[in-house]
Parts: sequence; structure tokens; C-alpha cells
Amino acid sequence: MKNRINRWSWVAAMMMLLTSAAAFAQDSGEIPIPLSDPSKRTKLKVHINYGSIIVKGTARKDILVKYTQRGDDNDNDNDNHDDNKNKSKGDTRGGLRRIGGGTLDLEVSENANFVKVQSDSWNNKCNLVIEVPSGADMNIHTYNDGDIEVSNVQGEIELNNYNGEITADNVSGSVVATTYNGEIKVSFEKITDGAPMSFVTYNGDIDVTFPSTLKASLKMKTQQGEILTGFDVKLTPVNPVIKDTKSGGTYKVTLDEWVRGEINGGGPEFIMRNYNGDILVRKK
Repeated sequence: MKNRINRWSWVAAMMMLLTSAAAFAQDSGEIPIPLSDPSKRTKLKVHINYGSIIVKGTARKDILVKYTQRGDDNDNDNDNHDDNKNKSKGDTRGGLRRIGGGTLDLEVSENANFVKVQSDSWNNKCNLVIEVPSGADMNIHTYNDGDIEVSNVQGEIELNNYNGEITADNVSGSVVATTYNGEIKVSFEKITDGAPMSFVTYNGDIDVTFPSTLKASLKMKTQQGEILTGFDVKLTPVNPVIKDTKSGGTYKVTLDEWVRGEINGGGPEFIMRNYNGDILVRKK
């Protein structure tokens, strides 16, 4: 109990140092997070609103969070700003040199090998590089102006982005990847037998590489692109699904058509869907 209290006190102290140090326009540092039981599996949850997230699997027994904060570049004063711009911000800014800005909003916690990293800031960009034990489950989410990159991990991986790319390299296990505006690129070393997966984006290619021993049932759709594969796929004839709706006196019929196929006899369902981009299913 004493060790647990000491660990939490230590993490709380690190958070205080982190917050106080974040008064600069650009700040960076790192926080090592000890695990309650390094012999057991780790779960990582990361959520930020503004910035990129990189997660690397390593041989370490703890988790290392490296952070870099950048304020809005438009706030940086320099000698090239004209007098009118300085006057528009008030006479008190004239001749002053900027040494500080918005504070960094970053919270890190650990409980029973469950590590949470969170930043709710929409104004200060926070880029994260996180080193984890190679065997780790994770849920990673960023919203604005950032990419997600994951490499060399084994586990259940859920990746959510809104305005950026998703890349997962040399991963094992299962992946659910969703973004709105960006490419999804995933390369598997091994997959978990029987685990369904999903790869969905609106604007960008979906490029996934699987082991040659893959057994899966594919469900794929693209509106403005092509579907390409290196596997021998047994296509399943599918008639368009007609969805009729009667609401408020309006009768509407929607044709919803997917491309379906089986690899090596079929298996769990893998959904791949985008609107503007190609779908590439590669064999390793």
C-alpha cells in the first residue's frame, strides 16, 4: 500500500511540474510511468483533441510519455509584423517579446496497468510519442491536425482519428481503424484468429497487408475508387439490398451494395469502406 501511495504521489508531482513548465510557447519533456504489475498485460488509452500520437512497442517494463506542445503559430511575434498589426493588438504589445502562452493541458494516470493519457485542449497542439511494452491493448483517439502511428505492438488495437492519417506497422492481433479525412495503412505480422476487424475512412486509401495464411470474409465498398488484392478471393454473389422506408408520407428505396469475398475458405468479417479512395488488400 505504501508503494502504491508513493507512486501516485510521484505521478501527481510530475503533473504539477508539467503544468507549471508549460507556460512557454513551445515545451517538451518526458514522463516515465511505472506499472502496478509489469508481468501482466498493459492497456493504454490516449485521447487528445489537437495533435499527433505515435505509439511504439518496446522491451521496456514501464510506459514513457514524451510530449511536445506548440502554441498557435499565428501568435508568435517577430520583427516582420507591421505596425498596424501591433496596434490592432493594443499599444501595450508594442516592443514586447513573447515568452509565454497558453498552458499545456495534459493528464497521465495509471491504475492496475491501465494507463490513461489525456489532453482536452483545442488551442495548444500537443504531440505525443509513447513507448509501451510490446504486448499492450490500446484505444487511441485524436481529433484535429494530427496523425496516428502505431508500431511493433501485439494486442487489441482501436485507432480513431478525424482529420489525419492512421498508420500501423508490424502489428499483431486485431485492428479497428476509423478516420474521416486521411489514409489508413496497416501491416500485420500476425492476426488473432476469429477476431473481426474494421477499416473505415471517408477520404483516403485503405491499404492493409495481411499474412498469407489469412482466413477472412471481406465486406468492402468504395464510391470513387478501385478494390485491388494480391489474395485469391472467392467472390460471393450479392444481390443489392433494397431498403424501403415509409415516413411522413414519403416512400424511399435505397440500393446498398457491397463487394463480398472469402479468403482461404472464409473466417471473421473484415469491413473495409471509404468514399473517395482505393481499397488495397495485400498478401505478405
